[in-house]
Amino acid sequence: MTDRLSKKIAVITGAARGIGRATALRFAEEGADVVLLDIARDIPGVPYAGAKSAQLDDARSDVEALGGRCMALVSDVTRTDQINEAISKVMSDWGRIDILVCAAGIDSWGKAWELSDEQWQTMIDVNLTGVWKTARAVSPAMIKQQSGALVFIGSVLSHRANKEFAHYTAAKHGVLGVMRAFALELAPYGIRANSVDPTVVHTDMVMNQAYLDRLGGHKGTTVEEAREHYLKWNTLPIPWAEPVDVANAALFLASEEARAITGVALPVDLGALLK
Repeated sequence: MTDRLSKKIAVITGAARGIGRATALRFAEEGADVVLLDIARDIPGVPYAGAKSAQLDDARSDVEALGGRCMALVSDVTRTDQINEAISKVMSDWGRIDILVCAAGIDSWGKAWELSDEQWQTMIDVNLTGVWKTARAVSPAMIKQQSGALVFIGSVLSHRANKEFAHYTAAKHGVLGVMRAFALELAPYGIRANSVDPTVVHTDMVMNQAYLDRLGGHKGTTVEEAREHYLKWNTLPIPWAEPVDVANAALFLASEEARAITGVALPVDLGALLK
């Protein structure tokens, strides 16, 4: 622990598991007080189980064990009323917000011309509109403070396409654009905005059996088969990033070490964008 985020208050979406949870723990290790936001339920149209309320509770316990304050709230980033209510509670109880990390995200797949209306709209609602709504809700507090850092979790698919992910690619390209817009418009208030754009990360989003079967083209596809596929996807001889790899990049961008950096998309991609 080096207290890089000492006395900072960080709001993290999608915090019950995966990248969001790893980010919450890293921030707490560096001295931040952390607000965990998560929908904590299954989402219609998403072909794998959503986070559970017990996972959100566990994440809060793990953060508190590191010595910082922690607030855990069930909140749907697609619902303006819920996200505004959550941010209002943080401001009422803790008085400020220094960092926002938008890590909430979902996945599904299908050929571009075969995606259903529900698949498309749900993807855009969560992975793009939810990011904008959360950043919009936090911005007034940061403007009043004349300081703050926004970190959006994008993807290598913010920069390139991939078969069977037209809706995900569109959403993540949108996140890149929204990040740059916030960076440009909030800069006069001393607020920075950046994104972390990872390759495949070892989370429930891609390590569920439905996803593995799609990847392998047959039922019962194993993690070892997925490993061989992703070794071809990346340049470094590593099949996937771990959530803490993304969390470490978010930590850097949220810290004073990155005070001169805004509007930047930082790949944590194992060299995938070189191919």
